[in-house]
Amino acid sequence: MKLNLLSRCSFAIVASCLSVSAALSQAPGTGAITGSVFDPAGAVIQHAQVTVTNEDTEAKRSGSTDAAGSFTFPLLTPGTYTVTAQSAGFSEKTAETVNVVVSETSIVDFHLTVSQVGVSLNVQAGSELAQSESSALGRAVDQQTIEALPLSNRNYTQILSLSPGIVVELPNATAIGRGSQDVTANGNKTTGNNIQFNGIDANNLSQNSAANDGEEVGVAAPAPDTILEFKVQTGNYDATYGRGTGANVDVVSKTGTNKYHGTLWEFLRNDMFNANTFFSKLTNQPRPVLKQNQFGGAFGGPILRDKVFIFGAYQGLRSSNGLGNQVTVNLPQLTSDRSAQTLGVQFCAYPTAAGGQQIACDGSNINPVALALLNFKLPNGKFAVPSPQIKLPSTDPTQMPIGESTYSLPAKYNEDQFTLNVDQTLSPKNQFAARFFYSRAPLVEPFSPNAATVPGWPTTELDQNTMLVLSDTHVFNPRLVNIARFGFMRFDGDSAVTNPVFTTDLGTQSPTGTSGAKIPAPGITVDGLFTVGDAGTPYQWQVTNSFIWQDTVSLTRRNHAVRFGAEAKRHQVDVNAPFSTDGLLDIRTFPDFLLGESAAQNGSPTGSSNVSLSNGSSGLFRKDERYIDLAAFAQDDIRLSNRVMLNAGLRYEIFGAPSDINGRLVTFDPSIATKSAPNEGTLSGFVVPSNFKGLVPDGVLKSSIPGLFPTRKLDFQPRVGLVVRLSQQPTILLRGGYGLYFDRLSAGLAEQLLAVEPFSVFQFFAGSSNAGATLQQPFVPQLPPNNAYPTFVPRIPGGGPSLTAIARNMVNPYTAEYNLNTQIAFAHDFLLEVGYVGTRSLHEAGCVEFNQAMLASPTNPVNGETTNSAANVIQRLPFAGISPGSLLCESSFNANYNSLQTSVTKRLSHGLEFLGSYTWSKNLDQTSGSSGSEVFETHLVTNDQTNFRQAYGLTDFDRTHRAVLSLVYNTSFARHLPGLLSRAVGNWQISALAVAQSGTPITILDDSAGSVYGNYPFENRAQLVGGIKPTTSGSMYSRVLTTYLNAAAFTSAPEAPNGTGPGDTDFGNSGEGLVRGPGQRNIDMAIERTIPLTESHHVNIRGEFFNLTNTTNFNNPNSNVSSGPSFGVINSTSTNPRIIQLALKYQF
Repeated sequence: MKLNLLSRCSFAIVASCLSVSAALSQAPGTGAITGSVFDPAGAVIQHAQVTVTNEDTEAKRSGSTDAAGSFTFPLLTPGTYTVTAQSAGFSEKTAETVNVVVSETSIVDFHLTVSQVGVSLNVQAGSELAQSESSALGRAVDQQTIEALPLSNRNYTQILSLSPGIVVELPNATAIGRGSQDVTANGNKTTGNNIQFNGIDANNLSQNSAANDGEEVGVAAPAPDTILEFKVQTGNYDATYGRGTGANVDVVSKTGTNKYHGTLWEFLRNDMFNANTFFSKLTNQPRPVLKQNQFGGAFGGPILRDKVFIFGAYQGLRSSNGLGNQVTVNLPQLTSDRSAQTLGVQFCAYPTAAGGQQIACDGSNINPVALALLNFKLPNGKFAVPSPQIKLPSTDPTQMPIGESTYSLPAKYNEDQFTLNVDQTLSPKNQFAARFFYSRAPLVEPFSPNAATVPGWPTTELDQNTMLVLSDTHVFNPRLVNIARFGFMRFDGDSAVTNPVFTTDLGTQSPTGTSGAKIPAPGITVDGLFTVGDAGTPYQWQVTNSFIWQDTVSLTRRNHAVRFGAEAKRHQVDVNAPFSTDGLLDIRTFPDFLLGESAAQNGSPTGSSNVSLSNGSSGLFRKDERYIDLAAFAQDDIRLSNRVMLNAGLRYEIFGAPSDINGRLVTFDPSIATKSAPNEGTLSGFVVPSNFKGLVPDGVLKSSIPGLFPTRKLDFQPRVGLVVRLSQQPTILLRGGYGLYFDRLSAGLAEQLLAVEPFSVFQFFAGSSNAGATLQQPFVPQLPPNNAYPTFVPRIPGGGPSLTAIARNMVNPYTAEYNLNTQIAFAHDFLLEVGYVGTRSLHEAGCVEFNQAMLASPTNPVNGETTNSAANVIQRLPFAGISPGSLLCESSFNANYNSLQTSVTKRLSHGLEFLGSYTWSKNLDQTSGSSGSEVFETHLVTNDQTNFRQAYGLTDFDRTHRAVLSLVYNTSFARHLPGLLSRAVGNWQISALAVAQSGTPITILDDSAGSVYGNYPFENRAQLVGGIKPTTSGSMYSRVLTTYLNAAAFTSAPEAPNGTGPGDTDFGNSGEGLVRGPGQRNIDMAIERTIPLTESHHVNIRGEFFNLTNTTNFNNPNSNVSSGPSFGVINSTSTNPRIIQLALKYQF
């Protein structure tokens, strides 16, 4: 695909759009009404007067039909409208309750009859289910559905997944906090979605993700009672929408009306109503604590009738949640006797991964640091490394027996959120609106996210969201409308970990070689077992401020409807995250942990320390990033005939490259770096920005721009869609389209430079490059103290710092989307849609280890080396003086997605409405990020870092099959029943959400593979044995109790060419996404009774059942063959057990 060719096509499209004086329908946050007026004979009536009136606020717009008898009212606030048509000589006709939906156009046609004095006729509005005005894919969700469906955390993001083409984890009713979900749409990454709040970008640029990630605050989640509706467009949306390649979500807030209305609510949870979790029952633990109250109220009405309206709301949440904070961990079978002698007897039979010296059976060589940690007690008197609650069965006598524990300590989460919306009709042609939202949510979490898996290292967080949107809609004439908006978004988050273990408690050191009573001990992970510590990062905070200006013009004429406009954004992203300043150690096995010696001490034949990996950093970690984004668009919706609608548009976007106001974004460019490093050192390859403050040392290049890379200015996005009406009765539409969509890279990309010199240094040593590490001195060499920065550390022979660099030729990822589908409306209230959707994504962001050791041979020596071993990795590096684990993040990766998407929609009638969706798809790429790295654009390549093709396979988030059903049923039939029976049966409502989906792919890894290359050990794939199924058989329950994966299907990694011993290994031969994890299914249901008090006052009593059938859905197993006895073991669930929530509402 050639962008220069596409750009030329783009200019042709925009020229076509602007050659007509036209524009239609809707901008973000708005909808439209269109239609035609006919006489009794079916001929069009020109110059008929048409008026639309908002039924809530009495705001009116008037116009007349054109030469084709058509009318259009664009940029309407979503809501319910009355449409009236009249013409001289004909009776007036009125269509009531016409729903205007965000980003959609409602069609209302009138057939006027010959005038009769004083006669005005009402007609049934009944908007068409089929989408004949646009080829966009997606669904609108109205207020009734939002409030009716069982939302596990009263969070609207949980029903974004109703449309086909969406892939997401099952909602977890026990999630701590908001429980927002990150979705993938049509194969795009979760960071490709664009969530808008009343037409304004509401995303946190720091992560481009809906869910929270530590101090990275996710999108706001207003109470469902404050949302009028939202629209999820999954693809082929027009040029008025941009910023991302995935779904576009437009959330519209409720407003005040001419009638006073309000709601009070209370939602209650208590663990006495709940089922116990699978692993709590397995380990004989009681039901975890879950006590939650969600309460609030909303009120709206006129301040000045027909002129000024107000709507306000408050919601509070108080939660003590042990379910969402439950951790199941594998542990060695320790007892309360943890003397060296006992440990020696218990574990001397099991070999270390490093080889060489083993644990003495009398325990005489057990490391004092390991002994101190195993005997360290927390303030509550319990061991920091606890004994397991149960022992797991073991069938392999060569594997160390392990146990399992499940811990459930309640997290304390509170949230207070406030909504205030004001609307004012300044004149019949001018309307002003203001939307405000603020939330504050402190959290105390007993377990550190992504860190300690045992109790003792709690995290405190504070998340705050602020949203403000101001808009002015001006009607210049019936065919020319303008809407101008200003938005302000603020995301403010911080988190800190309490570390109870200090270096002096264990006799170890920090990355700077210091030790003291107030210096936290490094985090330690024993693969497949436990993690203690804070993952090296004791605290962090992040603040994002976004200022958005937006203007959209709509002009309609004849058969054209064009919108054009522009948008400007300024983002401030300030972050301080002292990444890994406490340090983090990774140890392959528990016997290696007990020994904790350097390679020289243990005599390892591969030159490996028992501490297989050490990383740490020191320095100054604050960044003050700035971004400027600009966009312009033109969209023309052309009615070529009564049967054919063409949607053509062009969007142009400039996504500003990251810069830092203090010039602190320093990177490394391998393309300009010298391969060798002299003894006196070199800084060749380092690049500082043009606004770098201070002297630039010799060898460092000063860039001509302040940004990390040049801002790209050629991102033109042509989009075209076609709708053909094949049949009028029944309505059959053929719809299709093609478009380009560019992605706004997150600020998380620049945040990878938090630990890059001269402001900080990060070191990562693994395998033989960490040969000198011991538990007493795990960081060799030691880093400079924090007060030594800024300082450049030269590259010298024999090793150096670990770098994360951003490529200076980075470009914005983009996706080409193409689809073809048919919609068939039948039986008045049903719509069937079947179609194909495909995407091709190019220039996706990811990271490679650019300093992978080269293979040597006698005929092709590398730096004098003719063999390949783990011990001579440093000598075979392409760039001397840089760690082999160093990363270069670039936009060099591709992805493909193909799918069959079907859905059946039933509009509300006879008390029933539903949407059923099914997707059959396949999603392939070279890098995935389902583990969380997608928010930083740092997806890693597995195996050979010089050959991306070998990593092409199923994405981490691929699900072959996904079926979703949502339904709402009310007993409206009861009004036809007699007396007491009508009152008993009437006013009931049942709603449900059901999901069934395939599991996600699992890539089998082996830390011992690829040792001669020096890469991250956890990115090397395992060696597959042919002819043996890699998964076990039997019931899911039996596989959880034993193992999900078959260890016999894998063998030791192959020997590397020209290796020197058995520990010198090549990459494994297994592919990406070799097997699939457990499938998932879930049903949530709500039952509600409405009790009328008066004509306008009523009470709702509601019960909600999350995971109605108490089905256990499991997470994927441990997939690293180096984990020994825990390989293939599943020790966590992906969803909640059955949770019951009771609710009471009062409405008037």
